[in-house]
Amino acid sequence: MKWRILPIGISVLLLGSAVHSVADARPSAANTTWPRSLIVKPCASVGVQGPGSGPARVVCTGVTGRTATINVSTPWLSDRTPELSLVNIPTFFNLQWDPDSVGASDSQPLTLSYPAGSGATDRLDNVRVQLRFRAVNATGESSVERLVSENVEFEGSGQLYLIPAAPSVSMDKAFEAYSNYACNAIKDPAGNALLTIVEDEGGHNSGTVTRPKAGFVTCETMAGELEPPAGGFDPDEFLLEGEPRYLGWDPLSVSRFLAFTPHASIYGAGTDRGSPAFQISATTRLQFEARVVWDEHVVRNVTETTVCSWDYKDDYDFVDWSRWPKPSITNQS
Repeated sequence: MKWRILPIGISVLLLGSAVHSVADARPSAANTTWPRSLIVKPCASVGVQGPGSGPARVVCTGVTGRTATINVSTPWLSDRTPELSLVNIPTFFNLQWDPDSVGASDSQPLTLSYPAGSGATDRLDNVRVQLRFRAVNATGESSVERLVSENVEFEGSGQLYLIPAAPSVSMDKAFEAYSNYACNAIKDPAGNALLTIVEDEGGHNSGTVTRPKAGFVTCETMAGELEPPAGGFDPDEFLLEGEPRYLGWDPLSVSRFLAFTPHASIYGAGTDRGSPAFQISATTRLQFEARVVWDEHVVRNVTETTVCSWDYKDDYDFVDWSRWPKPSITNQS
């Protein structure tokens, strides 16, 4: 058997979702030449369901007429701080793969014969379709409006800025400027007010009301209030005959980021817990792979043998004398 690779682009939104795929069609199995045609094109059609209350799901209607499915693993904001996002106050997020968004189901096994009807010469036992995903790295570089992490890219909408909680030393000027605005009270005192307010009054300055701590210049304390990431999912736990169903699914390199905006949330494009909110979208890039497998290929061979021999002429008991005609006797006078 061999894999047939179908590229599919899938967009998964954290506060609302959209998916896209290209479907194809093929004749039914009874009208094809076996078994190579089944291997070359295992899916009669491919579509994407959801996401709704669960993750997006790729559905393959196989050559057997039965469906196989696999879920699209979804980026998950597992924790955030502060709980209430405010204008010009950065909100920190944990980012990881949602362990509840993975899973796959092979098509139910079916025995197929060819050609159809009583004159079949071939039979495939327990034919089934199996699916898996291969991660494809996101393209382009990160910016304050678009973060790239492994095979996922995140985008804010409506003047929502996204910054890694641990930005690299080689960050560009835009990253540096927004990072200082959100997280460096000394370089930009007009930015994050929580860094200048002492802890007794609800801020994050570790000094006192009378003597604020001037050396507190980063957002590390705020990020430290996040719960440790739960680890997402382990691709090795979702195996397909010894190999991962999710190939190349690495932990997200941007495991924490912060988002902030100088605008009120009424200008956002979504909702959060029933209130107006800015929207963050995540696009997952992957290759969809499908194959047909079976347990046994049975081929019928019919051999006819004609025996022409007098080897039994001396075996008197072998001759079926009841089949010989009665003698015809004619009386003559």
